[in-house]
Amino acid sequence: MFTICCSIVVACGLVAIDDRPTRPMSHDRTPSSSSRSALIGLANSVNLEAFATSVVRGRANLAIIGDSINSFGQPNWMYTGYLLDWRPHRWHQIHTSPASNSAATGTWVEYAGAADYPMLRPGQSKVGSEAFAGQHTWTLRVLEADQWTGRAISSGVNKGSFDYEGGMFIDADGQGRFLRSGHLQRHRSMILAAEDPAFRTEWTVKSRNSASGIAWTSTELDHLFDCSPNLGLAWFDHVIEGSADGLGHVGTGLYTSSEGPIFSGVRTGLPGTIITDLELEDGLGLSFIGHGGWRTENHLLPYGDPDVPLLSSSDGPYPASYSDQALKEHILAHEITHFLLWIGTNNGGTDSAEPWTTAEDVAGIMERCRRVHADARKIDPSLLEPEFLIVAPYSSNDTDVFSDGYALALRNLAGDDVAFIDLHQIVMDRFGPWSAWEQTLLSDGTHPSLTGCRTFAQLLWRELIAAAGSTADLNRDGVVNGADFGLLLGQWGCVDPGYADLTGDGCVTGQDLGILLGQWTVDSGG
Repeated sequence: MFTICCSIVVACGLVAIDDRPTRPMSHDRTPSSSSRSALIGLANSVNLEAFATSVVRGRANLAIIGDSINSFGQPNWMYTGYLLDWRPHRWHQIHTSPASNSAATGTWVEYAGAADYPMLRPGQSKVGSEAFAGQHTWTLRVLEADQWTGRAISSGVNKGSFDYEGGMFIDADGQGRFLRSGHLQRHRSMILAAEDPAFRTEWTVKSRNSASGIAWTSTELDHLFDCSPNLGLAWFDHVIEGSADGLGHVGTGLYTSSEGPIFSGVRTGLPGTIITDLELEDGLGLSFIGHGGWRTENHLLPYGDPDVPLLSSSDGPYPASYSDQALKEHILAHEITHFLLWIGTNNGGTDSAEPWTTAEDVAGIMERCRRVHADARKIDPSLLEPEFLIVAPYSSNDTDVFSDGYALALRNLAGDDVAFIDLHQIVMDRFGPWSAWEQTLLSDGTHPSLTGCRTFAQLLWRELIAAAGSTADLNRDGVVNGADFGLLLGQWGCVDPGYADLTGDGCVTGQDLGILLGQWTVDSGG
């Protein structure tokens, strides 16, 4: 955590960057002693309507770029809040990461046999796995073994992780369709490897969506993954029929094939499985890029750049970053259409004494994503041009003036394909200074507790809902009619108001009903 003793009002300019990203030049760095007062009266969001409409009721595969605040696999941090408290029209995709194994993230990871599975962060290498550094955007597991046969890894969602009806992946109308329906699912099982004897590329793939959670539903024997000569991501798409019965187990496992045991010196990176409902025209998918402790330059600069900041870890310092190729493979694997950038709560740029430089890094990250996404669309023309959402982080101490200047600088990046939400201002307006809410919403003064991640997720979601259109469109189908009226009555009271609490007072009452009736769609057909 850092404390900055300066205050800035700034306007940052967006410029294109070349293959080696650098900070865009800022056109106006006007210092001010009143950044806090400058925020008063400003809207909580800017240019949010198009982004919000896609996320709330359209189709969006959203990649979250950030540090530990948003890390997938960290119990009770923001990723959990999104899965619990965002209510899109439908959920349709999730990445079951081998870095996750907790009820809080709703995933399970299972290893078998005597193999070792060191965990690698993007940009990190260990003895025997140097080639993997910088070639992936997620935390992954690397299989190391000697004369070992059997299952390498299984990952997914199981009945012991959470109760679908009362937990994560709930649709706007309160249903838990995702992972629990008869729809066809695509299980995209991924490996990191190359056409080289040093990398294992043949696996038997077993997938399941079953009520009992015991047997695999489908098996692909001895599948040879289509790897390139250079180390990179490869995947196999297993399309299976889902199960609407019970809570079940949903996931995929990799097993050694008839090729025989894994020998010493052979490696494979295991990034997990992307599960997608193929029968939904609309829906939201989430993925994460980065790791805890990352600064803005770790996303801005590609792996191998001499200016990439070194981060400490239990294994020693490492150049946290990823290559453009790894970013492109992430975009293609997840079919990314939207990016959310939330970084800087406690990890700004290396020169974070000046909020505008951290904001310039954010502008550069977006330009890097635009350029790489354009390359990805040459391979997959079905991808739409990306849209971006920048979130101004909440404060991390009472004397924090960095967040004021940073929020103003990020606000000035909004426009065209860039939306902005000032979570910093929203939290200050709702709860007051950091000391008034840090024990309630934060676990250590910086990272959110479970209550905090749900609260922040709800605050962001309310901004998205408001920007997308009618707040009373509870099932996000584009109209307010009898279906929404029924959903509101079903949540009546203060026990579990959820998505039907239109006033935000914690209860569903006549005030919420009045809002719904006031927004009733005239010619809705309902």
